[in-house]
Amino acid sequence: MDDLRVPHQTSAPAEPPEAPAPPTPRSVRNIDEREFRAWLWVTTSLLALALVAVSVPLAATLYGVHLLAAFATSLALAGALPLAVKWPWVAAGLSVVGIVVFALLSAGSEGAPWPWPVTTIISQGALLVVLGLLRLNWIGVLAAWFVPVAVTMPFALVDGGALANWITAAAVTSLALAIALLIAQRRQIGAELFREREHSAEEQQRRVLVEERTRVARELHDVVAHGLSVINVQATSAPYRLTDLTDDVRTEFAEIAATSRTAMTEMRQLLGVLRSSGSAAETTPQPGLGELGSLATSVERAGVPVTLELGTHLATDKLVSTAAYRIVQEALSNVVRHAPGAPTHVSVEVLAGDLVISVENDQATDVPGPDAKGGGHGLVGIDERAALLGGRAEHGPLPGGGYRVLATLPLGGDGHDPRHGHGGSTA
Repeated sequence: MDDLRVPHQTSAPAEPPEAPAPPTPRSVRNIDEREFRAWLWVTTSLLALALVAVSVPLAATLYGVHLLAAFATSLALAGALPLAVKWPWVAAGLSVVGIVVFALLSAGSEGAPWPWPVTTIISQGALLVVLGLLRLNWIGVLAAWFVPVAVTMPFALVDGGALANWITAAAVTSLALAIALLIAQRRQIGAELFREREHSAEEQQRRVLVEERTRVARELHDVVAHGLSVINVQATSAPYRLTDLTDDVRTEFAEIAATSRTAMTEMRQLLGVLRSSGSAAETTPQPGLGELGSLATSVERAGVPVTLELGTHLATDKLVSTAAYRIVQEALSNVVRHAPGAPTHVSVEVLAGDLVISVENDQATDVPGPDAKGGGHGLVGIDERAALLGGRAEHGPLPGGGYRVLATLPLGGDGHDPRHGHGGSTA
């Protein structure tokens, strides 16, 4: 096959379909839940180690608690933090037990804040924040604050000096509660918005796919309807053109004509369902491989150099011809849109009983326009057209830059005469 530069001809420019929209970048706020929980567990574990390191000596010296008991209560209060990442309500219950046991063991200590040591206030406030980060129900977070405050109230009433400590602890932890509720609400809203965006993206993708399939079906309808019309005319006129037909043959032709008319009626009804209310009926013939020269010329006028290479004895089947034209049209439209000025090579040939269409472009020489980021149907249409005819399509960037669209359409027994072989070129 020989390369040729298509001469300029008068032709309407192809309508460039939009390229698929790029995926939405992943937001930090919507990080994977398992990664977030792992990060939260590491953070709370480090905080728990720091609290244990401080609270054990304080409990043993300042509050006079036995060393083993100091270790146990400190581990219960601080260990509730990393435990909350996996079992939040178990952690909340363990924290309440640790607060009450420590208050009982440290009763009577002089000159130290009681029944809420500073380390206990810090651990309880941090626990409430963790519960908020986990997006727990606000009633549950409120209960996690209220229960330890309520169970330590009798200690403050028994010892008048403990009342100020209890009020301070209730105030500080209530502030942590407010922060936890705000965090929980914000994360919940963020998660709902993220799910809604995902749902909208999926709906948009389905809508694009349905619209493209409908468009392809409308185009193929014109091709198939033409073939059925020819069959109907030939079958109807055969008894008048051929005078020596038997009655059985005349009946057979009549049945063929009736069947073709029924098929055309059903196709028109199906097309009426597929056609949207805003789309007008197409009255012009569908283009095919013979119009590729005009298509390439129109693209060259848009500033994209096109080299068209055609093989001999290409597909004569109208469905394959129309699909091949549309695939090349959509591929060239994407070049015009996303790689303006890029030299492009179009190849159409018959290989091993298949029509192989290749559109390759180099890197863009001009800056893409502002509309190059829109979302649309271009590559979706190429995939749908190839799949509809039992073929396949591949597309993606080239190693050295540029982009390639490759489609293979099976010809079967209708696409070409195997006696002619493959290869050759047309000018």
